[in-house]
Amino acid sequence: MAKDATAEILAKSGPMLSSELAKILEATYKLAPPAARKRVERGCEDMRKLGHLVFPHRARFVYLRSDYGSPRFFTKLMDALQETNSTYYQALQALKMRSNIMMRSHFLIACGAPVAQLKHVSAQSLLERLISADLVKEVTLPGGDVCIVRCDQEMSLRDGFILPRLKARNICERVALLAVKDWARNLGLVSYEAVKTREDDGLEKMPQVGTFQWDMAGPSYLFPMRSYSEATGVKGGFFVCDIALNGNVTAKELSAFVKKCATLRSLKKVNRCLQLFVAEEFSMEAFALLKSEGIIPATTENIFGLEVAKALKHLCSLLENTARLLDSPETLDKVFNVLSRIEGAASTLRGSLFEFAVALIAKTSFPGGDPEVNRKVKDSLGREAEIDVLIARRNRDVVFIECKGVNPMGNVDDAEVIKWLDERIPVIREVAKHHSEWKDLPQRFEIWSSGKFTPEALLMISDRNLKTQKYEIVAKGSDHVFEQVLDSNDAGLIRTYEQHFINHPLKEIEMSLERAARKTERDKKRAAVESSSVPAPPPPFTSVSAPGAA
Repeated sequence: MAKDATAEILAKSGPMLSSELAKILEATYKLAPPAARKRVERGCEDMRKLGHLVFPHRARFVYLRSDYGSPRFFTKLMDALQETNSTYYQALQALKMRSNIMMRSHFLIACGAPVAQLKHVSAQSLLERLISADLVKEVTLPGGDVCIVRCDQEMSLRDGFILPRLKARNICERVALLAVKDWARNLGLVSYEAVKTREDDGLEKMPQVGTFQWDMAGPSYLFPMRSYSEATGVKGGFFVCDIALNGNVTAKELSAFVKKCATLRSLKKVNRCLQLFVAEEFSMEAFALLKSEGIIPATTENIFGLEVAKALKHLCSLLENTARLLDSPETLDKVFNVLSRIEGAASTLRGSLFEFAVALIAKTSFPGGDPEVNRKVKDSLGREAEIDVLIARRNRDVVFIECKGVNPMGNVDDAEVIKWLDERIPVIREVAKHHSEWKDLPQRFEIWSSGKFTPEALLMISDRNLKTQKYEIVAKGSDHVFEQVLDSNDAGLIRTYEQHFINHPLKEIEMSLERAARKTERDKKRAAVESSSVPAPPPPFTSVSAPGAA
């Protein structure tokens, strides 16, 4: 037998389980099983064994070093994991459904593993093993968010090829979850104030029912969902939902979600649960799988209607290709007009699209410059930052604009201003000092907002500006930004900005809600003073968690 027989088999047939490699050696070279196993154990110079993932009968996944991370490597690995019905197969399929990149917190929801449950690998442990096996990596994005990316996609992420797609998908899914939340509340599927989504502000942990986290979850007291016992009285059930807006979803990619739903139903302490998965579209096999499991397969079109579904898809496309948005300002108007029908979507879109509005303004405010949106930079220490809008004017100056699209009646959070001053500016400044085109130009760091800045924030910015003579730091609130919009003399831009950032239809509603909230707070304080000796009533139900298996 040739000394490199093992290498020849792996080169020809690709990566495989060690048990399969031993059988090929037995059949091809007439080796006895113990001799074949010993041969596999010794391996060859270029053979590697995948660590941290255990297969039945102590088998290992073996491959040539040159095959690592290749399409053939992952195809063979997924086949081996599928044959053993592995939890890791389901998790990697869930990642594949999202183009092999997603936020870390979202992966822990989607991977199909519980937060903690006896005889089950937890979501956190599953992720740690995939990282240890070098199948996925944790990558910190500019701004501090952490994403999970399959190892063969890391270079594309570093080069900036897939980050816009991730950002666009996250924005679209956030808008869609707001719409699903409103839909479920308006139909009475959930307790109105108790339903939560992964995108809710101030949420300490992701929505959880039983031992699993969900993109959206809420208690339901509809008759089919509730139960009754003399000991506990009426006990509500739950409505849960996961989402993936990334084209056509296949049955294999849904394996983690289906397993999660089936495991939840097996928990004796969790009452009945209505389960929903939202996607742009499903393959026939995926649709049939969800129906057979008693899960609702929902597309954006059959929930929100064709026009909103198209607008969501259009929004994703625009956010992935910022040049298209900057070349056609009217698209901002179209996206807002359709998606603003979703309650709560206006504030999300305002924050996400304000930077594009600023880029449009900058085209006329900084003549001679070609605004660039979402430029990622890294300094010599490896620190990263994202420049929302960059304007570099040859032989004149370079301007770095931080965008804060907030409620027109609201203030930029002081913590965001501090982060800009203490984290982003130092990184961008360090990059600019060594940049061949920027280092000799006057540099200006500006922060623009569709709202206002607190006096404390303005004082911080002013003090920081006085401490340096090498560059300028400027804050521009809503009034100043709108002045520059008017100075552009662009009728389309002025109309769009006025409608959606100044006189947005929800502005009056937001003001009314703020006034009502302040009145409610005053009434509560007055009532507390007047009846301080009267015990307070029990609080309403607000939790969506239920005890799972011990």
